Amino acid sequence: MKTLNSLSVLLLAMIFSAQAIAKDTLYKPFVNASAGPGTLAEQTAATVAALEGAGFEVVGQYSPLDDTNIIVVTNDDLKKVASMSDRGGYAAGQRVSVTETDGNVEVSFINPVYIQYAYRLEGDLAPVSEALSEGLGNTGTCGGGDKKMTAKKLGKYHYMMGMQYFDDPSELGEFESYEAAVAAVEAGLAVEGDSLSQVYRIDIPGKEQTVFGVGMKMTNEDEMDLDSAFQMSIVDFEGCKKRAYFPYEVLVNGKEVEALHMRFRMAVHFPNLSMMGQHGFTKLISAPGAIEKALEKMVGAE
Repeated sequence: MKTLNSLSVLLLAMIFSAQAIAKDTLYKPFVNASAGPGTLAEQTAATVAALEGAGFEVVGQYSPLDDTNIIVVTNDDLKKVASMSDRGGYAAGQRVSVTETDGNVEVSFINPVYIQYAYRLEGDLAPVSEALSEGLGNTGTCGGGDKKMTAKKLGKYHYMMGMQYFDDPSELGEFESYEAAVAAVEAGLAVEGDSLSQVYRIDIPGKEQTVFGVGMKMTNEDEMDLDSAFQMSIVDFEGCKKRAYFPYEVLVNGKEVEALHMRFRMAVHFPNLSMMGQHGFTKLISAPGAIEKALEKMVGAE
């Protein structure tokens, strides 16, 4: 009996130790897959092939900046985890960026486990992270500077007092039915000649929930605040390329249409940015309102 009790105590100690380690694990928002010589077109094609070979379905591609291609993928694991949470659709698409700078091409992707905690998901995205790393490579996580982002901090993250949390989205509109809400978003994104475009659509299995990826490019100087290139010129200025911040998500959840508020979404992807200075959030002070207004207009809420 004493032996059994000693063994039980040892097992409990190991469990609590593992939990303590997991609790203190630090996470960064992006993963650098690879970097090397080549062209944007060649590396984009190779990345698509690698993603498909790793079991992912490519649901969308676009170029938010001239030197960058974004590839959005999903798979059964991503959709299953998305279906387990009330607003899990935001995580159903995995964003991968391919960026060329002076003949050097860098491939990066958003860290699935970081998103798992930031978006308060019930499921585990570690298998997705492993599949991406095996397919594309993984030279290390990056972004966030010296901010110590743990699972606990990510789960209750907001940039500062008065700024939005994950569960404070921009409420874009409410419709008579889920089908009407989806139709309104698709119709709004199909309008030609404006600043918004549809990059992808993913339907969440077993739920009345659909997530759309939205590209944002200004068509005139008055739309600069929502332009992807302008936003990246402020926030993506050091370390690995962080273009996998895009595209923006719009979520149809039952009869309602929403989007993560930019003051949460941008902040959680770039938690180390200062408020002031050349690369501070004040340089984007008008962007949250501009994005919200454009998305409301897109669904016909104005």
